[in-house]
Amino acid sequence: MREAVKFGWNQYCSPDCQFKTRLSGESKICQTCSKKVWRTPKDLKKSQTNRFFCNHSCAAIFNNNLRSEALPKKFCKHPDCDEQIPRDQLYCSQICGTFSRKRTLESLKKEVIMKIRKFEKLNGRIPVKKEMYGPYSKARDAFGTWNKAIKAAGYKPNPVMFANKYIAKDGHVCDSVAEMIIDDWLNSRGVPHQRSIPYPDFKKMTCDFVVNKTFIEFFGLEGELKEYTRLSNLKRKLSKKHKLGLIEIKPPHLFPKNKLDQVLSSFIR
Repeated sequence: MREAVKFGWNQYCSPDCQFKTRLSGESKICQTCSKKVWRTPKDLKKSQTNRFFCNHSCAAIFNNNLRSEALPKKFCKHPDCDEQIPRDQLYCSQICGTFSRKRTLESLKKEVIMKIRKFEKLNGRIPVKKEMYGPYSKARDAFGTWNKAIKAAGYKPNPVMFANKYIAKDGHVCDSVAEMIIDDWLNSRGVPHQRSIPYPDFKKMTCDFVVNKTFIEFFGLEGELKEYTRLSNLKRKLSKKHKLGLIEIKPPHLFPKNKLDQVLSSFIR
């Protein structure tokens, strides 16, 4: 003590206080949580924004907020609400969301009619129910039945199964839209084929398509009608008995997405 006074040394109450006096730098405030942080002269010199943070988490929060503020503001999608909302939301509340999702009957009808007409324009025929799962349920809500929606779009529906015949592009008469799709697929790929060829030893029963010695059947109602299912099984037995190559096509191979390229890949040249 006397020696410190004699030589004019600084005196401290504890090693901690002595250590603090030797520190060089400044005390700064964290921009996010307002905690005090000590920064050395080197840290102060390196800083380009003069912003300081106590840890990486606070720095990330601050910088993310800056980026978010630079983006255009987002508002509730409800037409009568101007509440600003976070960018990952659509509505400011469940009330606004529920109200905005309600559709008027007229707008629903217009949407269904537009999609039916668009399909007809692209494919040259009206769609079947299995091709348009989404619009089909909306058509039921708006018009009551699918056929009424078809009529509203300006087309003539086919209410009775197999009542109408369809003409394929090569002139073949087909019993259904599905058969016409298959016929047009074969024709577009230059595959010679025949329609309604009788099974051996069973002249009253015909096959939908025959390519060389390969029989192609569309089993569209199997499992839905007992007699249809019985005849489908009989065709399988006849094919096996006479060693005929039989390719079976089911509705999922055509609707809602055409998968004939995979099912009939052996005919693609």
